[in-house]
Amino acid sequence: MLFIQKLEEPTFLTSYIKKHPTANYESESFRPFYHVLKSTLIKEQKGLCAYCCGPISMDNSHNEHIEPQHQKDGTYSRRSLDYDNIVASCNSASTCGSRKGNNYDEQRFVSPLQKGCEQRFSYDPDGYIRGDEYTISLLNLNSYRLRQARKAVFKMIMNMRNDDIRSAFCCDQEQYWPYSNVISWYLREKCD
Repeated sequence: MLFIQKLEEPTFLTSYIKKHPTANYESESFRPFYHVLKSTLIKEQKGLCAYCCGPISMDNSHNEHIEPQHQKDGTYSRRSLDYDNIVASCNSASTCGSRKGNNYDEQRFVSPLQKGCEQRFSYDPDGYIRGDEYTISLLNLNSYRLRQARKAVFKMIMNMRNDDIRSAFCCDQEQYWPYSNVISWYLREKCD
């Protein structure tokens, strides 16, 4: 997981909420904005899933509510259209936002919007993520597919010098390298 620095709420969303103060994410009038919102989130996250840091695009992602929009009592969350509660997540049925669904314990969940979230996790060369067990389990971040992807990143960087890793993968760019969470963690651990 990498920290996502939320940008200012997009003007289309601000305008929509002003015109439709009682609307929620599933309101018919908001549906035309789903794709615009997703495009904004993908750009903000530099092309990575908010949870697993795998590559995402318009075709393989969805708008994910960190605090689920459906409450346990059947009502909608007041944060349904809160930009600071919505991220882009990959569409993998077995991991990330799709796996999380409406399960969520705010006190236990490590959000990619929390400063320092990166320090709550570590990575093994065999691809396993360690750290906050609740979040790892809820999002199924140790799925076979994700372990293999992280293992491949480790294999690629293990014998590189820190400066070479930084220049190849960590430059300020419009798109992050897939599984940059592993690269960032590796550099932090190697430099400490």
